[in-house]
Amino acid sequence: MKNINLVTYPALLTPDENNTFDIEFVDVPEALSFGNSINDAVVHGQEALGLALYGRKTLPEATIIDDIQKNDNQTIVIVSVDLNIVKSQVKEVTIRKNVTVPADLAEQAQAQGINFSATLSDALREKLGV
Repeated sequence: MKNINLVTYPALLTPDENNTFDIEFVDVPEALSFGNSINDAVVHGQEALGLALYGRKTLPEATIIDDIQKNDNQTIVIVSVDLNIVKSQVKEVTIRKNVTVPADLAEQAQAQGINFSATLSDALREKLGV
């Protein structure tokens, strides 16, 4: 079974003057989108939510639906996104760096099939706390 990292947030759907629907997330204000239909808006909202949450160490807590204030023309919908799928679809920009390591460590690592780039990236993330 695949590893799933499903998150769910309430969103507000608002019809606009262009006969489209805006979607916004009360807990993730930077996740905004729209669609030509309710279904289209939810699909685009799911993408916007995933991208807004991508890479975050901590996620905002979802507001309880009964606590959300909305206008009469707004509808509350629930949107879920698998952050592991988002992660697999986002291409991380990389750059080439040359490093110097002790020869004995390089030989041992190579003998064990250790990927130097992945190991250095993991170590930098740990050191930087990201």
